[in-house]
Parts: sequence; C-alpha cells; structure tokens
Amino acid sequence: MFLSSLLQQGHKGVDQAKRRKPVEAETLSFFEDILERGLTLRVRVTGESMKPFLRGGEIVSIKKESPDGLRKGDLLFFKNCHGPPLLHRLIQKCNTPDGEITFLTKGDALLALDKPVPYHSILGKVSRIEKRNARAGSKYKDMESLHWRMMNATTAYLSLLTSRLRCGLSRLKGLASSRSS
Repeated sequence: MFLSSLLQQGHKGVDQAKRRKPVEAETLSFFEDILERGLTLRVRVTGESMKPFLRGGEIVSIKKESPDGLRKGDLLFFKNCHGPPLLHRLIQKCNTPDGEITFLTKGDALLALDKPVPYHSILGKVSRIEKRNARAGSKYKDMESLHWRMMNATTAYLSLLTSRLRCGLSRLKGLASSRSS
C-alpha cells in the first residue's frame, strides 16, 4: 500500500503545488533510487501543462537515460526548484560555455519555455504511456517507437517555433504601442 501510494503521487504542475501537498524530499529520493537502479518508475499524470497530449490520469513509465540518449521531443521527468517534479517536453539540448549540457523544456499547453534544466536534475524520460478506459480497456503508446519519436520531435519543433513567434509578435506590439505614444 505504501509503495503504490507513493508511486501514484506522480507529477503535479507548479500551479497545483500550492493546492496539494508537495512531493516530499523522501519520496523524490525514493523515485531517484528506483531510476538509478535501472528500474522503471510508473506514475499517474496530474496537472494540465501537457494538454492536449496528456490530459491527466494517464500512467507513464519512466526510465533513466544518459544525456546522449535524450532526444528532441522526449517527455522528461525532472526536479523543479519551485516544488514537485515536472513532466515536460524536451525542446532543445544546449551546451553551456563551461561544457555542461542543459535542456530546454516546455509544457505543451504553456506559452513560455522553462528555465534550462541541467542533466543532474533530470530523473528520467517517459518510455510508455498507458491510458485506462473503463469501456475500451487500456491503450498504450510506446514512446520509443519510430512513430512516436517522429511525432514528438515534430511537436517539439512546432512548440519552439510557436514560442518564438509569440515572443516576436509581443515585441512588435510593444514597439507599435511605444511609437504611438
């Protein structure tokens, strides 16, 4: 019972961190231990930052991955300095001037990119998604399949493009309003 209740706490968005009990440091350490041993962690998705791809209630299987094994579009489960771990899409890998690899991530439903995530904050990546349905049974998405890797990479590319366009339009609106004043 204790194990299943810990594993079902899952991901909670920053917006929900204020309303729900945050993931305890002990639970986070437990998650890290499972993943560091090469085991798969299964958690239930909550929150709305990944809509429409993840609507909440899905069970995701997460496994540890090396930095070289992380690809654009992967769904990363990572530590968040503002509260519980997040599950967001990898948009881009970046190298810092000191040689560290960081990752730009973004929730599909969010406008802005997250702050860069260093590798040591990444707990793992989603390898499988299970959507339970009382009438139709469970449906699975193998996130390692070529189909889903291509879909996720395309989604990441479009998400980055959309963010940049919104930022550019916002700057143009700012210039236009400052000139009219």
